[in-house]
Amino acid sequence: MAAPALDAKVREHARLVNDAIDGYLPRTDAAFARSLREYLDLGARRLRPTFAMYEPMRHVVASGGKRIRPTLCLLAAEAAGGDARDALPTAVGIEFLHTFTLVHDDIMDKALVRRSRPTVGALWGDDVAITVGDALFALAFEAFTSNAQVPGVDPARVLEVLRRASRVSLDLAQGQTLDLLYAKRADVTVEEYLGMIRLKTGVLLEFSLAAGAILGGAPAADVEAVSRFGAPLGVAFQIRDDLLDLVGDPAQLGKPVGGDVRTGKRTLMVAHAFEHSPDAARLAAILDAPPEKTGDEDVREALRILEAAGSLQHARDVAEAHLAAAKRALARLPGGDFGALASVADYVLHRAA
Repeated sequence: MAAPALDAKVREHARLVNDAIDGYLPRTDAAFARSLREYLDLGARRLRPTFAMYEPMRHVVASGGKRIRPTLCLLAAEAAGGDARDALPTAVGIEFLHTFTLVHDDIMDKALVRRSRPTVGALWGDDVAITVGDALFALAFEAFTSNAQVPGVDPARVLEVLRRASRVSLDLAQGQTLDLLYAKRADVTVEEYLGMIRLKTGVLLEFSLAAGAILGGAPAADVEAVSRFGAPLGVAFQIRDDLLDLVGDPAQLGKPVGGDVRTGKRTLMVAHAFEHSPDAARLAAILDAPPEKTGDEDVREALRILEAAGSLQHARDVAEAHLAAAKRALARLPGGDFGALASVADYVLHRAA
């Protein structure tokens, strides 16, 4: 699919998802806060029962994002010969599930900004952010289950999606746990990092594609093949995210660069530098310092170490290799028209945010 046609298709699907999301969240009759001061100025409206939980949920869900995961779900449903709307409730559930992980990630990383807006924790505090994340997780499964009410969708296929959603939720938790544990180690290997990001990021892309294919009526062979496309795609997506955190444009990212350095994340670049840089000990010292004591110059020094070790280029090469593997998996699909998904793979590597 040509880039303009794909862009139009992605925008169309993102609009479908955004419209559908609105139906799952009760109205709170409150403006979204853009700053802590604006939130405090909302005054008595904070006391309304629906405001207490649903306004923070609306804040984070409406903060933007590219809706890549739900869009992949809808594209896979169409590629399997179905209608995108057959999988729309599940696509919404996928976005809720993804957003749940972001809310909890921000708590663990003590992040104050995401997508150019304050995080839930920055506005409402971490205690509220935890419950908001839990509520989004619950809404995800409500959305998955509601897909059985779509006319023409086989309930057995919805049950299979639910089974996979439960499995992927466990994998996501395992990936996040490994991410936290690896941040305390100075000897994380490239292989360990790749295994961790498959669980933390790759499995949700796998699930998004498989769920769409299942609900679109794909045979089992196509479902498994499209899942194999999602695995390396997810790894490449996370590597690109890690690179952007170091060398991206803050205005496009919607957050400051260098956040992974400040929180001590063991990314692919870091794992590579630990194995190849003569300054690995200094890099570990920067990463292990408390975030509040890691200044901009420390971030720049870490970047210089990674560049000198060839770690940034190594990460780009690994991302390219995983995308090539993703496309090979797609090319082996026995049925369906999955050309649009191949175009998404190119977008993953070259996106700027």
